[in-house]
Amino acid sequence: MIEYKREHYRIIIDEQKGEIVGLDTYGEELLGSVKLPLFVIQFRDTEGNKQKFDVYDGKLIEVNRTESELILKYSDFADRDFVVTLSTKFDEHINWRISVQNNTSYVIEWIDLPQIAVKNELPYKGGNKKLLWGFNEGAIVEDLSLKEAIDAFKYRDPEYPQEGTMCIYPGIVETQFMSYYGEHGGIYIGTHDNSGNVKGIDFEPIDDCIRLRFRLFTGLDFGDSFDMDYDFVMQSFEGDWHNAADIYRNWFEENKPDDFVKAAVNPKLPEWYFDSPIVITYPVRGVHDTDTMTPNRMYPYINAMEHVERLSKDTDSRIMVILMHWEGTAPWAPPYVWPPFGGEEELEKFISALHKNNHIFGVYCSGLGWTIQSNLIEEYNKAKEFEDVNLKSAMCLAPDGSLPLSKICTPQRSGYDMCPTQKFTKDVIYNEVKAMVEADIDYVQVLDQNHGGTPYFCYSKEHGHPPVPGRWQVEAMKELLENLENATHKNGRKVLLGCESAAGESYIPNLTFSDNRFNLNYRIGSFAVPVYSYIFHEYVTNFMGNQVCGDCSFDHVGNPENLLFRMAYSFVAGDIMTLVLDQDGNITWNWGLRDNIPLPEYESVITYVKNANALRKGEAKKFFVGGKMIKPLAIKCKGYNTMVLEGGYKYNAPKLLTSAWCAEDGSIGQIITNYNDCSVDFTIEEDGRFEYEGNSPQTIAPFNTILIKICNERK
Repeated sequence: MIEYKREHYRIIIDEQKGEIVGLDTYGEELLGSVKLPLFVIQFRDTEGNKQKFDVYDGKLIEVNRTESELILKYSDFADRDFVVTLSTKFDEHINWRISVQNNTSYVIEWIDLPQIAVKNELPYKGGNKKLLWGFNEGAIVEDLSLKEAIDAFKYRDPEYPQEGTMCIYPGIVETQFMSYYGEHGGIYIGTHDNSGNVKGIDFEPIDDCIRLRFRLFTGLDFGDSFDMDYDFVMQSFEGDWHNAADIYRNWFEENKPDDFVKAAVNPKLPEWYFDSPIVITYPVRGVHDTDTMTPNRMYPYINAMEHVERLSKDTDSRIMVILMHWEGTAPWAPPYVWPPFGGEEELEKFISALHKNNHIFGVYCSGLGWTIQSNLIEEYNKAKEFEDVNLKSAMCLAPDGSLPLSKICTPQRSGYDMCPTQKFTKDVIYNEVKAMVEADIDYVQVLDQNHGGTPYFCYSKEHGHPPVPGRWQVEAMKELLENLENATHKNGRKVLLGCESAAGESYIPNLTFSDNRFNLNYRIGSFAVPVYSYIFHEYVTNFMGNQVCGDCSFDHVGNPENLLFRMAYSFVAGDIMTLVLDQDGNITWNWGLRDNIPLPEYESVITYVKNANALRKGEAKKFFVGGKMIKPLAIKCKGYNTMVLEGGYKYNAPKLLTSAWCAEDGSIGQIITNYNDCSVDFTIEEDGRFEYEGNSPQTIAPFNTILIKICNERK
């Protein structure tokens, strides 16, 4: 046994077995009864067959130990000739790296490192621990059983064909760290990598423990050795999710890539980006995702102008319209979208009317897919073109070289995923975006279905990229996006691009306005926290999005306050609020709603949006534009809004939501918002870091938002 002990942690490693057998922070042991191999490695042969090895399959052949570093070397892995060197440094952090000398003809596909299983002391088990995860903006997990009960979200090894909810970074997992903590402190674990190496970041129950998984995809070729060029970091910490996020943000700010430019000085961003428009979104065909695709009452497009003007007047805000089901081909049937449904002339009338009245226009698209057959528009079939042009050569392939059907949006379409490295993919997406820019569209959510902006895995041996996933696919997607930027400028206009879910870290410089899907976190036994904005808001602002699947998480009849709660969450997170409309211009609960239930109460929603956005555009503008989020002072008030979510999971939503911000001029302010239909009394707890200018207790009126000033200097 080898033990390293520092001020706030102790770790014990069994070098013979190859296990971490003890890990305590601030005197509390975190590991449970399940012990795991330090590493697992998966190889593939040229036919795509896989073979796994872990530390148990090899022999320890060398140990080098100093006061601050441990090097373990393993070899003799059955019928495979490779040597693994594990290097660990111990100071304030525990930094791990691994290298694999590959003497085989196989390719190393991925490495799991290092594996630990913490005690499952989450609330659903009667404990008080929390698990912070970078999924869809940020989630604090309380009930692991609910996540595992939902096929789309339970732990799965990432593989191809992929689904959008497979937990890939940079992608739907937008930040590359997790933390497990309680009142006595906890552990932060993350990869400090600024090069966009692809990873699977997820967790799963194992006996009475939680396995925290980091899978490193290598992007190597056959016979290549692996040499990890970034650190896997463990660090003890005290506090809550803000303190864990501070660890990552401090590293990120010192090591961020050169293409990260703060929004306040980013020349790529248009003026409306800083003017806090209210997004409204709706379809022009059908009323939900898989409806009959006949025109609804929002078509012709110009029919919506009366609703745009009403909402603009009632919220005292500019409006940004983002259309769904507008494609002239078939809804959600990429890659072809242009010309628009009904022809360019009809859409041009609407865009011109919007621009004349100082509003903004955008569209949802549907990512890097190739549609053979639309399931919504029967006559849309591209099978002949697919064969005639041999488009199989541009599609993502499985490890065995086969071409499986895509798993993305299968109720809407049947088809394949395009590989971002291929000229055909780049050209077809470029041409579609160019056509939209020339039509004076202001925003293109070009990568809906590619959560976080990530492409899907491709194992082709003919595309010129490595035969396993890795950094190459991120570099290919960034090249594709940078090429698209060449199409987004017309007569001084700046057209922005976005994706479904907030952009994964590597894609933030290219996808500067995206549909933040934080609402999905309430489906999986967790609740959303704005980790993403906490780290990245100085560089990017997103919008609340169409909130699809909101009805899968929330009971709109039993908890009608959930819409205002979601609006308030989005607002304090720094995002632009979104209103989803039905075909009559009414505000509804979320996109895709099929149930015939009463609509939200209009005046309540409008009053909240107007009041909150007035503060955002006025006194608080310097915090939302150019400011960075900081840990807020604690707000105390009586009571909760208990929401019963999917699977019976109960979430006690605070009656007041809050976030704190530090502006470029050094001033600090804290936003407090009341989304309830009654006044709420509250007190503010000063914690030694800051003092605020005001008296406590205070009262905040229904549907109102206030800004309190805090005394301190910008750090």
